[in-house]
Amino acid sequence: YLIMELSPFKDVHEEVAYWRKMADEYKQGLDEVREELDDFQASSKELEYELETQLKQLEKQNHELILLTERLTSERDHYREKVESGQSTLSQEVERLQEELTVYKRENEKQQRYIREIEQINDDLERAKRAAVVSLEDFESQLNKAIERNAILENELDEKEDLIVTVQRLKEETRDLHQELAITRRQPVTNQCTHITNGLSSGAQTVNRTSKDAPAQTDHGSFSASLLTPSVRIAALNMVNDALQKIGHLEFKLSELYRSYGAPPLSAPPNAIAPSNSLLNTVNGGSGKLAAKEKSQATYRRSSSKSWNNGSVTQYVL
Repeated sequence: YLIMELSPFKDVHEEVAYWRKMADEYKQGLDEVREELDDFQASSKELEYELETQLKQLEKQNHELILLTERLTSERDHYREKVESGQSTLSQEVERLQEELTVYKRENEKQQRYIREIEQINDDLERAKRAAVVSLEDFESQLNKAIERNAILENELDEKEDLIVTVQRLKEETRDLHQELAITRRQPVTNQCTHITNGLSSGAQTVNRTSKDAPAQTDHGSFSASLLTPSVRIAALNMVNDALQKIGHLEFKLSELYRSYGAPPLSAPPNAIAPSNSLLNTVNGGSGKLAAKEKSQATYRRSSSKSWNNGSVTQYVL
């Protein structure tokens, strides 16, 4: 009623035309809306199909994930048990290794102490070795000196043996001279002067004669006149005196050597340890004509000043 009152239409036909026009417009809009609805329903169905498909896929994936989750859960539990067991075993192994490490540390400390002791002993042994080497070198030097000294003494001992032989020979010659002197004393004075004159003329030639110039005894028991000269007797006595002096010097050296070593040398002769008096007795033999060496020097100096006394030969006492 209000619309009728307010309607701007002039008559009914205009109003009908208007409303028809409006109905056509609405119908056209309705058709468009229906088309849009059909399109929406089709797209909705497609979307629903796609969503259902996706839902099925998601459900399938969810089921697979659930299964995977269950499997992973079981595996997790299994691995957890293994980890717990491994941790327990590992803790036990760590404790065992710690105990072994403690034992090894103690053993290492013990070995270190032993090595230090060995090094100290080695140092002591090296010092002892160096001292022994030095001592050995000193001993070798002393031994070489002793060997040289022993060689010199051996040479002197050989010389002493030669001198002993010479003294023995000279002793025999002296004994022969004493025998000859005794024989000449029993001869007449004229024959004695003749022998003395002949001896003085040939004395210079017989001074250097050796023991090979033995006295030659004649058929009547007399000796050569040349052996009765005072020069020969003086030369023989001088040789004996020198030999005794050399022997005394060698015996002094041997006594010094014995005091140094406490025993005779290995190469010393059996008579090397005999004293000087026994050596003189050995040289003198059983003749009893030769006296001690100390008396011989003084006696010889006293007797050498007078070779003849009242035309007779003075006897030399050695």
